[in-house]
Amino acid sequence: MSAIPNYDIDKMCKYAASIGGDQSSATASCLQDEKAARERLVKAWPTYPAPARRECTSDLQFNVGNSYVELETCFQMQDWKNHIEDIGGTHVPGAHGPQLR
Repeated sequence: MSAIPNYDIDKMCKYAASIGGDQSSATASCLQDEKAARERLVKAWPTYPAPARRECTSDLQFNVGNSYVELETCFQMQDWKNHIEDIGGTHVPGAHGPQLR
């Protein structure tokens, strides 16, 4: 995928707000978050490797629509997988079983 996808954030945010409390403020907040995430994605899109773009856009298929916030989170997770040594160490105190290295 060479261009950032176009998502129907109105539909997704209205649905998300319908399962919460105050629908109008929840919808407005959701739309604000989605628009901000899309702006960040537009700027960063060319820096994401093609395999990450394919994986992240194919993984996000919700019945109520797709989310730029979720797409951005997917790219962050892709980056974390590639730089695991930078996210807080490799030993988890108190954890049993194999550690991250």
